[in-house]
Amino acid sequence: MKLAGSILLSGAIVFAVWGVALLQPTPARAITVPTTTKTGEQPIVNNNTVVVSSEGKTSRSDTKQLEALMIEGNTAMLATSQVEQLWRELSNNKQLNQKLVRNPAVIYVYYRDFSANYDSAKVTIGYPTSDLSSTKATTTIASATYDRLLQKKKYTPSQLSKAWQEIDYRRNLEHVIEIHHLSENSEVIATEVLVNYEEQ
Repeated sequence: MKLAGSILLSGAIVFAVWGVALLQPTPARAITVPTTTKTGEQPIVNNNTVVVSSEGKTSRSDTKQLEALMIEGNTAMLATSQVEQLWRELSNNKQLNQKLVRNPAVIYVYYRDFSANYDSAKVTIGYPTSDLSSTKATTTIASATYDRLLQKKKYTPSQLSKAWQEIDYRRNLEHVIEIHHLSENSEVIATEVLVNYEEQ
C-alpha cells in the first residue's frame, strides 16, 4: 500500500496540533447541555446546529452522528510526535494486510485517552472490520455526535493543521477521528476530521 502521503500528512498535523495545544490556557469548565440521540435513527445523520458562544455571538457548527464502528489495525499509547511510526507499522503489518478482502476504501485514525497536556494519546490506525476476512484484536470507535472540523474532501497539510488548531483544548477532549478515504490505488483522495468533547 502507498501510505507515504498519509504518513507525512499525519506527521504535519500532529506537530501543529500539539504545538497549539500547549499554548492554550489552562482548561476551563463550560456548562453544556447534553445532546441525546433517539434509538432507531439512521446509522449516520448529518445536521447543522447553531452554537451560542460565551460572547453571545452565534456561529454554525456542523455535526455528524456516528454509530459504533469496529476497526482493526495498530494501536499504541504514544507521544503524538510518534504517530508517523504507527503509520509505518500499519503499512508493514503483513498479517493484517493479508486479511484484506479488497482494497480498503477508508483508513481510520482514532485518538483517545489524551494526556493532561495533550502530548500523548492512545491511537489506533486501522481498517473497518468489514474489509477484513477475519478479525482478532478490534477497537471500537465510540458512538457519539462529533463536531466536524473538516468536510470530506482533499486538503493540503496546512489546511489540515489549521483544522486541528480549531479544537477547543480547554474542554474535555474525548476523541478525534481522522477518516482518510482512499482510491483504488490506496492513495488518500479525501479526508474528514471529527472531534468529540465529554459532555458536562
